[in-house]
Amino acid sequence: MTTFNDLLIKQRSVVEFLAGEGCSAANIHAKMKTVYGEMCISDCAVRTWLTVEMKAQRKDMCTQLLERYNAEEAVFLQRILTGDES
Repeated sequence: MTTFNDLLIKQRSVVEFLAGEGCSAANIHAKMKTVYGEMCISDCAVRTWLTVEMKAQRKDMCTQLLERYNAEEAVFLQRILTGDES
């Protein structure tokens, strides 16, 4: 039988793998919820477990998008497609 700690270790590995594939925290949590059901970690835990490098990468991407918005203000927002990641 899998213990709770074993389950957490497995789930952390999944978070690291999917983050390495470029999945967002919300997307990672949704995929994990499908597999682990009620035993799945919270979306908050997924965000917490992202490595410093992954967080830095996300910050860089946001900075680039803000710079692009400042340069192309009117056109930039018209090109963004949104989707519900919950």
